[in-house]
Amino acid sequence: MKIITCITVLLLLVSLASCSKNGKKEKEPNNSFATAGDISLDARFTGFMDTPNDRDFYRLIIDKPGVIDVNCSGVKGINLAVKVWKGEEEPRLLKWIDDNRKSSPERLGNLGVIPGTYYFEILQSDRDTRKSSTESSYELELKSREAISEESEPNDSKDEADSLRQDNEITGYFSPAYNRMNENTENLHREEDWYVVDVALGSDTPALITVSLSGVTEINSILSLYDENDTLISTSDNGGTGEPESITGAGIQKSGSYYIIVASKGYAANNDEPYTLKVTMLERDAGAEMEKNDDFDSANGIVNNVITGKINSRKDRDLFLCTVTRPSAYRIELRPADDMDTICSIYNINQEKIIDINNAGSGKKETYPNYFSDKDFYIEVTMRSRDSLPTGEYVLSVTPLEENESMEREPNNDVPQANGLKAKTISGYTSFKGDKDYFKLSYDSRVKDRFEVRGARGGEIRVSVTDPLGYITKTVDVKGEKKVIFSEMIDKKGYIIVESVTESYDYPYTINLRGGE
Repeated sequence: MKIITCITVLLLLVSLASCSKNGKKEKEPNNSFATAGDISLDARFTGFMDTPNDRDFYRLIIDKPGVIDVNCSGVKGINLAVKVWKGEEEPRLLKWIDDNRKSSPERLGNLGVIPGTYYFEILQSDRDTRKSSTESSYELELKSREAISEESEPNDSKDEADSLRQDNEITGYFSPAYNRMNENTENLHREEDWYVVDVALGSDTPALITVSLSGVTEINSILSLYDENDTLISTSDNGGTGEPESITGAGIQKSGSYYIIVASKGYAANNDEPYTLKVTMLERDAGAEMEKNDDFDSANGIVNNVITGKINSRKDRDLFLCTVTRPSAYRIELRPADDMDTICSIYNINQEKIIDINNAGSGKKETYPNYFSDKDFYIEVTMRSRDSLPTGEYVLSVTPLEENESMEREPNNDVPQANGLKAKTISGYTSFKGDKDYFKLSYDSRVKDRFEVRGARGGEIRVSVTDPLGYITKTVDVKGEKKVIFSEMIDKKGYIIVESVTESYDYPYTINLRGGE
């Protein structure tokens, strides 16, 4: 009798230990909202997929706001999914967690809850063949915590966006990996975290918004900013896996609501390591670039001849409008960050490209010393796409030069574009690598002309004189500021050709003519 009693007690202890380890078990039938079993926070509940189409419902009553870490263990050979519903009378589907395949767990790291009724539905995914399992159980665990400056899932759309205050930080999770409720064909089933920032401009001066997203292990993130009309203002997709993203100096020109989307590329998830998101606002300085300025319609005007900017992605293009008040030559100078190889492009008012300037290399300034225009024109700043993203800013200056009759007017790179001479002195620049400047000579009779050439400091030029048909009759090379004098017979007409041998973009060359002397 004592032996039987001992065995009974031992079996009871084993049974109690087993219940403690596995948690509370489901009570069938629980296949609908009406028959859902009650569960509580910070406890574990086990259940079985008794049939291929079995659905187990659990009801949770919440009495105060908080955050729940939803974790459903895997069942060998079965692909489980979890649906989260809210509401007592007509429950509304909040989240559909279906990240993994057979035998794997499903998790949502931060379900935001407020007082009310929630339902958790355990079912089998449609991504694998469904089958029953009466021997292996799943385990549902709901861990609760207090929410302190944290996103509140679901925040998967514009209407559900979490509010984010300026100069404050908020944390969030790349969890889950998929959002089965996202039917946007462009990013089908992508899990997105939406945030809204309300901006009230105190004056007519635009503001600059900077959005910073920290890096998370194993996540290649993408960051986007939209206005309330769903117009994309800026996006950042520059960092690799585990690296941060940042939208810097995006322009806000009117008061209203602005939306930030945080997402991962490749449907990656990290349920344990949070990201940090921060927004800061500054009043715009007229001397600073304001995104979005990646097309001619949104080009920034240049005030006081200078503006600073930043390349935010390898595909970023910054457009600037130069307003011309009188016909003039302009010195265009672009000083990049030390780790930036810039391309400076000039367009006329008709948006036709004049030239690309990429002569100096990484970290060195690009210069077009004498672009002549009598109408407004555009300047575009880009970077060579094969380079890594620069970390610093660039400075673009556009300075009008004092106009005089002796100054060359670009473009004058061939015979049809040759500058006519209005004075006995020519002043010109090497404008780009391989530049050729043409000047037209014209006399009433055949004369012997005397040429006094002074080169540009730090450069070398080749000066040629031609006959009326353009055949070269005389050539001299001039190094640095050396002065070279020669004479040549001009049969009424001819051309002067100045070719760059070694470029000097900062200093002009000059040619004085003493025709007939």
